[in-house]
Amino acid sequence: MDSEESREWARIAFVASRDGESAAKTFAEQGVGQYESAIREADSGGNGYGAAYRESLLASIRVYRQYLQERKSPR
Repeated sequence: MDSEESREWARIAFVASRDGESAAKTFAEQGVGQYESAIREADSGGNGYGAAYRESLLASIRVYRQYLQERKSPR
């Protein structure tokens, strides 16, 4: 795990300890949406942030998705 991924795990743990697991799940879901949007905008030529931080955003998305997958409720 690289340092960017470690930082994201720490952020999730902080939110979970401060606000609870439900808030941490919401944080991760929102992060995926925001970061994917920034990357899409960069790919279409409209977002400098998404282009400049692409690898960092992708690392964050991986962590958020893993966190969400691990906490997925069985049906």
